[in-house]
Amino acid sequence: MSLAKPAMPQAPGHAGALPDAADTAFAKVTRRIVPFIVLCYFFSYLDRVNVGFAKLQMQQALGLSDVVYGLGAGIFFWGYMLCQVPCSLLIYRFGMRRCMAAIMILWGLVSAATMFVTTPVEFYAARFLLGVTEAGFFPAAVMYLNKWYPADRQSRIMSILFLAMPLGMVLGGPLSGALMSATHDLHGLDGWQWMFLIEALPAILLGLLLLRMLPEAPETAPWLTPGEAATITRTLSTENAKKNTRFIAALKSPILWVLMAICLLFNIGNYGLVFWLPTIIQSTGMSSPLEIAMLTAIPYAVACVVMNLNAAHAERTGERRLHSALPLLVAAVGMWASTLFPHDTVLAMVFLTIGISGLMATLSMFWGLPGRVLAGTAAAGGIAMINSAASLAGLIGPVLMGGIKQSTGSISLGVLALAGMMLAAAVLILAIPRQLMQSRS
Repeated sequence: MSLAKPAMPQAPGHAGALPDAADTAFAKVTRRIVPFIVLCYFFSYLDRVNVGFAKLQMQQALGLSDVVYGLGAGIFFWGYMLCQVPCSLLIYRFGMRRCMAAIMILWGLVSAATMFVTTPVEFYAARFLLGVTEAGFFPAAVMYLNKWYPADRQSRIMSILFLAMPLGMVLGGPLSGALMSATHDLHGLDGWQWMFLIEALPAILLGLLLLRMLPEAPETAPWLTPGEAATITRTLSTENAKKNTRFIAALKSPILWVLMAICLLFNIGNYGLVFWLPTIIQSTGMSSPLEIAMLTAIPYAVACVVMNLNAAHAERTGERRLHSALPLLVAAVGMWASTLFPHDTVLAMVFLTIGISGLMATLSMFWGLPGRVLAGTAAAGGIAMINSAASLAGLIGPVLMGGIKQSTGSISLGVLALAGMMLAAAVLILAIPRQLMQSRS
């Protein structure tokens, strides 16, 4: 009887040769392309949210009201939203690398030009154009990663990609604060003007490097062996055959609209926080731009760890539904609790950290979902539509916060509104059929 047992490893042996080869190939892909894409996305995110730090000097210098600032911060997403679907379909048609390179150079130029705004109308125009020029980058990055990774590997990869967002606050916050403090009145320019210029330059340089750094597909990657490229291509071809590949058919799928609603709701919370977190911290009694920027980094530094632990645990267990919904529930509670201590910086920061960590943990899990059901033009259009919902949220969140603060004088009520949006998003995630969010064997 003991001799029968060695026959058992044959199943792993079948799974062992291919998974071992696949693991080696995908690990090589991750080392080669993911760090560069994360770096590009880091500057994409920083260039859209650094206006939150600029506000600490810019609002007084230009005489902007809270509502004008909120509208200017959010109007970015009008341009972003309007160009999402057409940009994504054009990117799918003409190639992701060339389009991503052009997008980065253009948004860098527009972001740098923001230093010259002097009126609300010019502020609105600069933010709108930044949204137009950035619109295609994130969908292109997600589509590009879909060409390299199957759905069951995407949650972990998305958690790495989305490190760019908390790192944009962890590193970008202190960087922006330091730049504004160090360059104030340098050559007759305010610190916020120098900040926009200096932080825009990396996008232009990375755009020029992108074509050299990112191959078009596994077959053209010089650092993959023919066998490794074939393994990746075979894995993706088998999976894509089961997905919806037609955009019109995807529009008829209820799950696409549910994903859009979820994305809208939790991103209202996300962008409301991103653009107003420095002001929320300032309202607890802080005044120095550099100190506020350093404190802003704390929740996002913790979120970097939490989102990756959550994604790793989801990958090990194959459970994604609760790993997506529960962090949002925790985030809603954390945001509510932070409003109980409006003048206590330490306790407010503790609960804001809990809230932001939960929000970011869900964010990385969520963007692994579209790749589980969409491919081809359906992925290009569907991902763009879902991201358009995030764009709409980016318009609503900052304006909602600004409107509530200006009409009531309380920033805490705005934070409670954001917590309610997160709660609603968590409920919708729990309504998604369990089998859709589980790992496929």
